[in-house]
Amino acid sequence: MFKRIGLIIGSLILSILLLGYVFRLPLLQWAIAPELKKVGVILSCLDFSITTKLNIHVQNMCLQYQGQQLTLKNITANTQQIIIEQAQLVTSTSSSSGNNSLAKPLNLALLDKRPLVSIKLLLLVNNQLSKELKLSISEPDLNQFVIQGDIDATVRLQKNLVSGNFKINESHLKLIANNAFSAFQRITFDAQQQFNFDGINLDLKGDISAQYVDSYKQCQVQTHSQGKIAASVNLNSKAVTLDTQALNNNLTLAPHCTALIDSSKLAIEPLPLNWQLTLPANINLENNQLSLPAISITSEGDKHYKLSITDTRLDTTRPIQSIQSQITLQVSKSVNDNLKINTQLSGGNLQGDFALALKKLPRLTNINAKNIHINGEFAISNVIDDTPTAHVNAQLSAAEVDGFNTSIVQYQAGITAKIDDKRNAEIALSHQFKSAQYKKYKLTGIHNTLTANAHLGAGEIFAKLAAKTSIKTINSPELQLKNIKVNSSGEQSRALQATHHAFVDGMELVVNHHFSSQAHPFEVIFPVQSILPLNSYINQFAPLATLTQGEFNGHIHGDINLQKASFKGEVSKLTALYNDYLASDFNSIFSGQYSSGQLNVEPTTFSINELRAGAVINNITGHWRLNDEVQIDDVKGHVFDGNFGIERYIVGQPNQIVDVEFDNIDASKLVTFNEQSGISVSGRLAGTLPVHFDKNQVSVLDGQLFSQGEGRLKITNNAAFEAVLEQQQALKPVLGLLKDLDIQNLKSSVALKNDGWLKLGVNLQGYNKQAKQQVNFNYNHEENVFTLLRALRLSDEITQKVEQQYSQKGNQ
Repeated sequence: MFKRIGLIIGSLILSILLLGYVFRLPLLQWAIAPELKKVGVILSCLDFSITTKLNIHVQNMCLQYQGQQLTLKNITANTQQIIIEQAQLVTSTSSSSGNNSLAKPLNLALLDKRPLVSIKLLLLVNNQLSKELKLSISEPDLNQFVIQGDIDATVRLQKNLVSGNFKINESHLKLIANNAFSAFQRITFDAQQQFNFDGINLDLKGDISAQYVDSYKQCQVQTHSQGKIAASVNLNSKAVTLDTQALNNNLTLAPHCTALIDSSKLAIEPLPLNWQLTLPANINLENNQLSLPAISITSEGDKHYKLSITDTRLDTTRPIQSIQSQITLQVSKSVNDNLKINTQLSGGNLQGDFALALKKLPRLTNINAKNIHINGEFAISNVIDDTPTAHVNAQLSAAEVDGFNTSIVQYQAGITAKIDDKRNAEIALSHQFKSAQYKKYKLTGIHNTLTANAHLGAGEIFAKLAAKTSIKTINSPELQLKNIKVNSSGEQSRALQATHHAFVDGMELVVNHHFSSQAHPFEVIFPVQSILPLNSYINQFAPLATLTQGEFNGHIHGDINLQKASFKGEVSKLTALYNDYLASDFNSIFSGQYSSGQLNVEPTTFSINELRAGAVINNITGHWRLNDEVQIDDVKGHVFDGNFGIERYIVGQPNQIVDVEFDNIDASKLVTFNEQSGISVSGRLAGTLPVHFDKNQVSVLDGQLFSQGEGRLKITNNAAFEAVLEQQQALKPVLGLLKDLDIQNLKSSVALKNDGWLKLGVNLQGYNKQAKQQVNFNYNHEENVFTLLRALRLSDEITQKVEQQYSQKGNQ
């Protein structure tokens, strides 16, 4: 009975086990899957069997957890070990995650005894990896794992801590980094790191050695970092702290890099080839807020370069908009050669100041300068927007500046530039210096300001220009100018069009010009103005000359590039003194051209109302022209109640003969005696005087005077003449005929030496009516005509008063 019952029970148990094995998969899906689902794990496939050795063999197992897929194949498990032939873990990295739960401290339920796990091949697949990672995992001791393959690491599991170490190099970076990061192809990298993870904090610490090499036009740049680095990450606060204090960073430029900048032409010293980068002790990132206390880049060598970046803060989600930093650049070789730039960066705004001191200017051009100082400040707003604004203010000074045949002493300049959010720009530039020497010209007291306004929007740039210039003096061996003031305005687009309104020693002129790459036409206008300001120039060439009244105006137009110009001008009512000579009411309208270095004035008329040179000359007219030399033609006028004429006179020609023709001259005015002398002469004279000009000397050779028609000589009660008659009794009958003589013919030779001595050889033929006798009288006379003319001028009371009056006006 019991035997039968035992068989029945045994058969029932065997049937149950057999049914359980046959229906093992549905039973596991029904029993195990719901329990796994409670912790978020989805069991999607499972196929296992029991071997003859009572080992569990799993052909396939598929698990999903929070979007991660784990597939296991060919698993053999017993009480000693679990061997997984192949596993694949597919993960996806997404920027957004719906799981906002906080991390918790580790509390691993570690068994004291369990089978050791071994994974012969683990394939890790992620969208951020350039390709899948191949790893093998072994567990030589309980809860201690060794990972080999594309990443080498050791991991130790404890109840509240996961620790270990790993090695990583450039090959790992290339696997981990996306192919788009081509820079990783030029990195040599090796690091050994220890890590500890407690569920919330991840700490890293170890050695690192990295080298990056890049080239540009055969200029090789190499950076090398070596030392220790430590990092800490908090999963809840997302705070990251990086300690790089024990990391040594060097940057080296190859010697070929100096060839990219031709230092010989720029006359600057080449940049140092070795640089040192110093990183801060703590780099913090928390809640997307990055903090960098200080970074510096320092050169190694005689010339000291240092770039310091301090107090840097930014939001990693919008780094450009949120960045705040203080940047300082210092370059110093000596006390007299240094540069410092301070910049404060706040989001899209920059502001700072700069200072530069140079003992001498590098030879960028043919300009030499000594003791240069430049300082200023700047501000730039909305750098990352389409409507940035900027403002720059700078000052420059130099003790001496030499270049382009110009030497400047005590040079000072200032510049202000700004642009608003509508892209309207304004630049103001000012210059001043004590003196400047250009070739033979010396300028003193120069002040200049230039203002430019422009719109920098789309399309062609159009600018308006304005300038003011003042110069105290311009000196040269030939000329001195004083009190020069120029007001300028212009417009600049494809060409420059400008107008300059200038005042020079009271003289006014307007200059217009249009400058382009094809042509440079210009126009100079002298408005109607007093001629008196010209005295300051004339006196430099002819100190005895003075302008006393008159007006002038003129107009010049041409092209500077073509070196051609045409001009016209007018002088009216000009009165001038030269020593004791007075010319009144000079008038002339003239025109001409300038071409190929040659100045030409077309033949034009002139008139002078009166010329006082002892004798008074009236109504002078003539023509003058300029072609290599000033030539005066067809001069006519009235003198001694008669006429005179000059055919041609070339001003300044050293050797020439000018024939002066006289006609219908009143003898009584030519031969002037004292009214109480009792001698009078009447009649008309004509003649020719060949005036010889030899350098600065004037003489008359073979001149002739002769009578026109009849005249008369009358001597009454002249004591001197009576005394001669008494002394020369033999000549008394002949000389007595001269007392009342009708002159029928008079001839005289004229010779004037350059020292003023005049020699007259007179032949007088006439008839004495009282004696009814013909008279033929020869007479030689010598006298210094310069002294005579001076005596005539001094005796002319009217002339003397006029000269005095005009002299006073001219000197005012």
